[in-house]
Amino acid sequence: MWAIAAADFGAELELVELPAPTPEPGQLLVRLLAASVNPFDRKVVDGMLRDSAPHRFPLVPGTDGAGVVEGSGERIFGTFFRRPVGGGTYAEYVTVPSTNALAPLPEDVDPAVAAALPTAGMTALQLVESLGTAESVLIVGASGGVGSFAVQIARAAGKRVVPIGRGDSPVEADALIDLVSTDRSSFEANARYAPLAFNTNYVSADPAQNFGLKGSRELLERLVSMVRSGDLEVPIARRVPLREATGVFAGHGPGKTVIIM
Repeated sequence: MWAIAAADFGAELELVELPAPTPEPGQLLVRLLAASVNPFDRKVVDGMLRDSAPHRFPLVPGTDGAGVVEGSGERIFGTFFRRPVGGGTYAEYVTVPSTNALAPLPEDVDPAVAAALPTAGMTALQLVESLGTAESVLIVGASGGVGSFAVQIARAAGKRVVPIGRGDSPVEADALIDLVSTDRSSFEANARYAPLAFNTNYVSADPAQNFGLKGSRELLERLVSMVRSGDLEVPIARRVPLREATGVFAGHGPGKTVIIM
C-alpha cells in the first residue's frame, strides 16, 4: 500500500510503499477513503509521545479517517489512534481496535466530510456542552478546525458567540474556550474576561480548565446527524491526493485539510 510516513522523529514526511497491515484479534482492517490532518499528527511526528508510548517506523501519522471495513463492506468513520504509534490514517489501509470511537458512515455523507469530523468535531461538541447554561462565550482561535465547529455548535445551542483571533483583545462573556494559548500566562490573561474557562493545551493551574476529549460513537453519530440536517458545515480548506500529501503539515490556514486516497 501507499502511505505518507516519517523515517524518524522530526523527519520530513515521504511517500512510501509499505505492506498492508494485518488485523489482530479485536481489530478491523479498513480501506481508507479519506483522512483528515490534525495538529496532533504533527506533534506525534515531532516526538510528543516518544516517552509515553511505543512507536514503529516508518511512522505513519493520522488519527481521523473514513473508510470501508474489509470483509463486511461497512462504511465507517472515527478515530483510529492506537499503540504502537505509527500505524495511522495517512495510508491506503489501517487497522483499528473495534473498541475505538467509530460510527457508521451514511451513504449520503462525503467520506472527506466525515474524516474531518472526529477529533475536531467531538472536541468542539464536548467543549460547548461543558459551558452549561452560559449565554455567551469567547472562542479564541475560532477559525481553526475545533474553533469553526465550536462557533457553529454554540450558536445552534442559542449562545452568543464572540470569535477572536490570536492576540485580539477579549471582551466580557460568561465563558471562554481558548484553543490557542500554549502557556499559563496567556490563558490566564484571556480567562480574566470570563468566569468559566476551558483550554485544550493543558496550560491551566486548575485541572478542571484543562479540557481533554473523551470520544464515543454517540458523539460521532450526533455530529454526522447535524451535518446531514444542515446544522453543521464542515470547513474543508484543502483536499490533497495521498500521493501528493507530503506537504500537508505546511501552512496553518482556516479550515481542515483532508487527504483523499
